[in-house]
Amino acid sequence: DLSLKLYSLYAEAEYCNGRFHDISQVAAGVFKHAKIYQDKLRAYAILIKALGAQYKLQNAMNMGFEVLSQLGVRQQSSLPDTSIVLRDIIKLKLSLQELTGAELLNYKEMKDNNMIAAMSFLQLLLIYSLFAMPEYFLTITFQMLH
Repeated sequence: DLSLKLYSLYAEAEYCNGRFHDISQVAAGVFKHAKIYQDKLRAYAILIKALGAQYKLQNAMNMGFEVLSQLGVRQQSSLPDTSIVLRDIIKLKLSLQELTGAELLNYKEMKDNNMIAAMSFLQLLLIYSLFAMPEYFLTITFQMLH
């Protein structure tokens, strides 16, 4: 719908201009009139970026995790044990060592629109996790690699 796209672009313009207090009102209009959840994603991304720009990183992370759950990306309710993370790092390192550059380039392209959108949100959360919740950094990285 054209009006939803225009409102999302308006929210993005407000973000670019640093008018963070207006973004939530504009996004609320998108949320109210969106027919499907995917229509809300751009507005959510802008809201998360605005929260991050205001150093409200915990709120940005929480909103991002909520969006990911709506996209079907499951988050663990608690962080995994350190030994599990280390095991996963070693497994990943070994599997990447076995890959040639050609094999890596021949991986299938991601086609699922929800997963493509989820990758964008995971990328935002990865950045914010470095500052707000560093304990989630490796977990988010592994999610992106899977």
